[in-house]
Amino acid sequence: METINTKQDDNDNSQDGALVLWKYNNPFSNYKRDPERIFVFNGFTLKISQKLSDPIDITQNTGNIVWDGAYILSKYIVDHLNLDYLVDTNRRRKIRFLELGSGCGLVGLVAWLTGGYVVCTGIFNDIEHTKFNIKQNAEYVMNQQQDQLEYDGGKDDVVEDRSKNVHTKKMLQNLDLLNKDDIQVHVLDWTSLPTAEDTTNPLHKSNIQPFDIILASEILYLPDLHKDLVKTICYFSHSKPINDQETSSKKEMKCETRVLGIYKQRGLGEEQFFNIARIFGKFRVEWIDTNWIYQPSIESHVNQLQSTISSTYSEYKMFWVIPDS
Repeated sequence: METINTKQDDNDNSQDGALVLWKYNNPFSNYKRDPERIFVFNGFTLKISQKLSDPIDITQNTGNIVWDGAYILSKYIVDHLNLDYLVDTNRRRKIRFLELGSGCGLVGLVAWLTGGYVVCTGIFNDIEHTKFNIKQNAEYVMNQQQDQLEYDGGKDDVVEDRSKNVHTKKMLQNLDLLNKDDIQVHVLDWTSLPTAEDTTNPLHKSNIQPFDIILASEILYLPDLHKDLVKTICYFSHSKPINDQETSSKKEMKCETRVLGIYKQRGLGEEQFFNIARIFGKFRVEWIDTNWIYQPSIESHVNQLQSTISSTYSEYKMFWVIPDS
């Protein structure tokens, strides 16, 4: 609270020393603990609900809040993700994302805003919160898109405006009007993947097309689950030629699934994951330069309560996990 003088003149009925709520630009206000956090990506506003009633730490209810790594990874997807490595860049199709441990759903929503097809996942106990945020924001974004169409005069003008923020050829080809059916939410337990007989499971291999990118935001903090995580990545990875039904020639195309992730060095054995990925998953790791993180726009969201950012950001590491073929 802040005390201010609201008296304007001797004849004014305002009272001296009135107390008013103060939030914006208040160094003592922790926006990370607001029930709702607001983000803007690709010209759209997202309103992410947080569940603050339950105790939250690294071992429980981690999906109830937006973690700093989720925001950083979202910024990377919008501003720096290079999709031109995908084969046959002249093709026009949606990039397919699978997010593991979606939590509040921010990363999956941002991948969808870039024009991708996204499947968000989480364990049974967390999935309702994920579904709520995805449903509410998908509808909210569709309303914003409709307003843009009415204001700008049509689809071509809206897509053209969005193209100004696109930084790679592949993302430019990916641009189109957003469809809320292009973002889905399903339960996924890394310790209990769909069996060969479980064909009714929406994540069974017979029910899904290959994914281009698996998103992994701050999910490496439980070493006991690292082997199960690698098994899950292997289950959803595709490195063999597949028949591309979207091309007229139906030629063979190599689809190599990659994992894009971020984590903070918390001393919980996070690095063990990469050894397991190399040995058991036959993956290689490519580290991403994180110097781009040192930007005012990132600082304002991630580090609102600290005057310096070097110590905080030096603990974040970003990576690609790629089939070692």
